[in-house]
Amino acid sequence: MTELSDAEIAADARRTMRVFLAAPSLRLTGPADGVFSLALRGRLTALRDALLDSGVSVFSAQHDDVWTTRGVGIGLRVPSAFRAMHAADLAVAYVGSPLSAGVGMELGWATALRKPVVLLVDKAVSHSPMITTLEEVSPVLPLEFDPNWTAAQLRHTIITALDWADTSLSYPESA
Repeated sequence: MTELSDAEIAADARRTMRVFLAAPSLRLTGPADGVFSLALRGRLTALRDALLDSGVSVFSAQHDDVWTTRGVGIGLRVPSAFRAMHAADLAVAYVGSPLSAGVGMELGWATALRKPVVLLVDKAVSHSPMITTLEEVSPVLPLEFDPNWTAAQLRHTIITALDWADTSLSYPESA
């Protein structure tokens, strides 16, 4: 992949898009003791950082909600996430296997609201028909999420996804 110039990065930083980052819950995923794997935590944080660096605003319950970041009660998980999805222009979903119930619910919201969806999937993981047929009801861009990406490769992938979303939002299919 080629490195992006400062002008390209600056142009992308002017985006006003709001992104909903759907991913398994940091508090509810992982071994029986509730510990979120460091590898997955790192991948989600790198993804969020790449989105923020591109100039978009990001809602990520894994990073924004007190109930996940500090383990303080369950609070208003669903209402705050649902409001964030309504306000979002784009949903970016990390789809693991098995599919997290929360991510499945958030993808349901996104498609019901006809939001463009970027699916970040692991290579060689087969997904349920629910995931593989989302494009029948909403614009979907599936991308392989490679754990070995450099920061520059992740940034390039995010910019590609945001460019696709800009186009999808500018030329929506007629209902």
